Amino acid sequence: MTHLSRRTFMCTSLAGMAAAIATPGFAAGSLDFGKGTLIALSDGTLTVPNQMWTGASEAEQADLGAAVVIGANVFLVRQEGRLILIDGGAGDGAFVTQRFDDLGRLPAALADAGIKPSDITDIVITHMHIDHSGGLISNGKPAFENATIHIDQAEWGFWTREGFADQAPEALRPMVIEIQAIANIIKDQVETHDGTKDFGNGLRAIQTYGHTPGHNSFELDLGDEKLLIMGDIVVSDHIHFQNPDVGWALDGIPDAAIATRRTILGRAADEGLVIAGSHLTAPGLGRVTRNGDAFEFKAL
Repeated sequence: MTHLSRRTFMCTSLAGMAAAIATPGFAAGSLDFGKGTLIALSDGTLTVPNQMWTGASEAEQADLGAAVVIGANVFLVRQEGRLILIDGGAGDGAFVTQRFDDLGRLPAALADAGIKPSDITDIVITHMHIDHSGGLISNGKPAFENATIHIDQAEWGFWTREGFADQAPEALRPMVIEIQAIANIIKDQVETHDGTKDFGNGLRAIQTYGHTPGHNSFELDLGDEKLLIMGDIVVSDHIHFQNPDVGWALDGIPDAAIATRRTILGRAADEGLVIAGSHLTAPGLGRVTRNGDAFEFKAL
């Protein structure tokens, strides 16, 4: 694992990071703060068609290219005897392995960082889409047997409701079935909350609903500044900063997702927050500035 001080990390170019993450499972970097460390881990990448960005103009789709590669980042907070994983990665279930060749690398990244699954004390979930929850199980059993899994109660209720698999659109039904199977396996580890939970040591949940009905982001107090772990508010750095009003095909409540994106990016820009994004180019850390009615992203 590469370990960088905050000063060094912030001065490191994205190009240098890109060369490093070519190795599967590479722990992209770490950010020291107070008595803790934030570690950015790569779970691989996803390649998706540009049609997934709904409402994009022809010019924007041309800029994206026909197939767009986006990151799959997982963040780990190490502090005072706790190892807190932000999301569980995609795992190796059928839905993922049949569609995405370059996902499911979190176990290798954790091993490279010298962390065993049994070391994880807590997992806080942004939302339950399969690329964020699939890795919570392995071989039909909980993958992180000693962890408490924290999920917004609206999110848990939405995905686990009876009959949902039968009601879901046909294209999404396999994902829903798999998510419900995962939920059944991990249910004894799950603690639900209202989307404002304080997890201690400067980490708290924020309700950022829209992408899913119970999507959370997480604010981490770094002492002299704050970091915002966004989840899927921004799906890649290719278009959502330049045009926050472009949608994403998997947004459950599209208008709310756009409003949330604008609110969070506006706050990040105005307060100078460090942001961490699940689908930004690895390691997924940077800052946001305003550019008229849109935004610009600068990777750390």
